[in-house]
Amino acid sequence: MSHIKQVTPIKIADIDFTVSRQIEQCPKTMMLRELAMNAIEAAAKAPAGRRIVEIKGKAISECGDTRKLTIWNTGPGMSSTELDHICDLAASLGKDMALEGNFGMGAKVASLPSNTLGMRYRSCRNGVVSQVVLGKREGIYGKVWIPIEDSFEEVVDVTEQVAQELEYRLDEDWTEVVLYGNRPDQDTVADPYDGDPKQDRQWITTYLYHRFYSLPEGVELNLHEGTHPRDGRRQFKPIPERADAFGRVEAVDVGDGIRIHYLYDPAYQDGGHNKSISGSLTSSVSTTAIVFRDEMYDVRKGRKWAADAPAFGIPFGARHISVHVELPDNFPVRHEPYRRFVQLAGGDQRQVVVEDFAELVFRNRPEWLIEIINSLAPKSSASTDDLRKELQDLLNQLRVKTKSPREAPEGLHLVDDGGARGARPDHKDGSGGDSDRTPISPTDLIFNPGGAKRADISKNLEQAPEIIPLRDPDQVEEKGITGKAARYVRETNQLFVNLTYSAVGAAQEDLSLRYATYEEPEIVRELARQWAERLVMGRVGYAVVYAQAKQLIREWTSDDVKKALEPESLSLAADGWRDAVSTAYRSISRRLGAAKVDENDDAEATWA
Repeated sequence: MSHIKQVTPIKIADIDFTVSRQIEQCPKTMMLRELAMNAIEAAAKAPAGRRIVEIKGKAISECGDTRKLTIWNTGPGMSSTELDHICDLAASLGKDMALEGNFGMGAKVASLPSNTLGMRYRSCRNGVVSQVVLGKREGIYGKVWIPIEDSFEEVVDVTEQVAQELEYRLDEDWTEVVLYGNRPDQDTVADPYDGDPKQDRQWITTYLYHRFYSLPEGVELNLHEGTHPRDGRRQFKPIPERADAFGRVEAVDVGDGIRIHYLYDPAYQDGGHNKSISGSLTSSVSTTAIVFRDEMYDVRKGRKWAADAPAFGIPFGARHISVHVELPDNFPVRHEPYRRFVQLAGGDQRQVVVEDFAELVFRNRPEWLIEIINSLAPKSSASTDDLRKELQDLLNQLRVKTKSPREAPEGLHLVDDGGARGARPDHKDGSGGDSDRTPISPTDLIFNPGGAKRADISKNLEQAPEIIPLRDPDQVEEKGITGKAARYVRETNQLFVNLTYSAVGAAQEDLSLRYATYEEPEIVRELARQWAERLVMGRVGYAVVYAQAKQLIREWTSDDVKKALEPESLSLAADGWRDAVSTAYRSISRRLGAAKVDENDDAEATWA
C-alpha cells in the first residue's frame, strides 16, 4: 500500500516579514560565535597541517580605508551554486538539520542585524572564487545585486580579482566572510554592533576565551594585530591548553561522564592580576561555567562569580579560582535555538545553570584547593566561637529542621544517560581528585521526563551557621554586601558579616561616648569596637536562626523564608542593635569597674 499524504504543509504568507522578524529577534552578540564556529568546523575538514582560521581586520574597496572584521578559513570551499544555496534561511551544506547540530542558519541570522550594509562571502573551490553579498535594502534582507557589465548578478566570479590581490592562494579551498557593518565608515573590528552594545578593545579575545573550551584536533585559530590588545599575529589557545599558565589545575571525574575542572590562578608579580595574564590575549579574570560539547555556557566572572562562589564551597579566593563543569555529549540537555544557553531536553525544558552543580563542585574540591581557600579565610575569634555556641543552643531549643545538601550522606543519581563521553586527558599536576574521599554521584539534580528540580535533602542537623566577619572592603565587595550587613549562604551554612556596615560604626560611637570619661581611652576604644562588632554579628545571627525556625510554620513558604534570609532583611536586623546594647553596657561597666552589677547580671543576656 502506497503512502498517502495526510497533511497539507503550512505555508508562509508573508515571507519577507517572517525572514526579517527571525533575523532581528536573534541576539546580535551571538554573531562572533556563529561565524567562528562555522570557520572552525570547516577548517577541521582541511588536510592536516592546513586547518587554519584567521581573524583580522582589512579595508575593502567598497568601504574605503575603514577596517572591516574578516574571518577566513581553510576547508571545503563552495561552488557558485552552493554559495547561492547557503544564502537561504536555514540552508546548510554537509550538516544535520537538528536542534542539537550547528546547522548553518545561525551565522546569517546573527550577523545581518549588525551588517545591513552587507556581509560578503567569498569561497574558493577548485581554484574558482565565487562571491555573494547579503544585506538589507529597502527594508528587505537578501542577496545584494552586484553590477556586472550591463546587468546585475547575485553570485559573481571574482577569481581574477583575488589573484591580483595576492592575499590568498588559489590552489587550496577556503572561505572568507567580511562584515561591512551598517555604514561604510564603521570600523567593524572595534565597533561590530554600531555602538549597540559598545565593545572594549579586547572583545574578540574575551569572547573566544569564554566561549570555546577546546578546538578540533589540528585546528589553529590565529588573531591578527588589531583584533587583540597585544602586537603581532597571535594564536588563540583555549583555557585547558593554557594549563601551564596557572598555578595548579586538576580535572576530577565525578561519575556519569561529568568532569569538574578546578584551576588556581595565583596573584601575578604586581599583585594586580592573576598569574595567567602572562602571555595571555585576554584578561586573567577567574570564571565558573558549564562546558557542553566544547563550548562554555552560563559563564560567571568578576564580581558575579565572587558573589556566587561561596555556594560552591569557595567562600574566599574566588578571584584566583575557576571552576568549569564539563558535561558529556550525551547529557540530557540541548542547546537553546540561538545557543545562548543549554536547557533540559525533556520536561519543562528549563535553562540549566551552573548553580545546579554547586553541590558537586563543593563535595569534590581537591584537598590542595581546600587548603588554599582556608589560607585566604579571615581568622575566627573567640567572640565568633562564643556566639556560634549561643546560636547552637537556640537551634537546639527550637528543633529547627534544616535543609542542607552539604550534610547529605548520599548523593542522588541522574537517570542513566546511556554512557559517558570519552574523557579529556587530565590537566597537568592533577591526581584525579581526593583519593581519600568517594565523589558523590552527580548531582543533587534529578533529570527525568517529568521535569527537573533540585533535590530536597532534609535532615535534623541543627547546626548553627559559621560566622565569618569581614573587615576588608574588597572582601565585602566580593560577597556583594557593600552597604549591607550580612549574607547567609545556605548551601554551605556560612554567615558573612560586613563589619564595615554603618550599624557597627554607630554602635561603636555610642559605646565610646558612654565611657568617654574613663581614664584609659585606648581600652575604651577597643572594648567599644569589640562589642559593636559582636552586637551586629549577634543580631544577624539570631535573625538567621529565627528565619530558619519559620520553616516549622505552615503559613511560611520557602520563598518567605528565603526573603527573611536576604541581605536586606539581615541589614534591618543589624540596624536594631540598640535593642541588645544593654548587654554591652553591663559587660563594659564590669570590665572598667565603673558600676556594680547584681549577681543576676553575671550571666550574659541573650541577643534576641
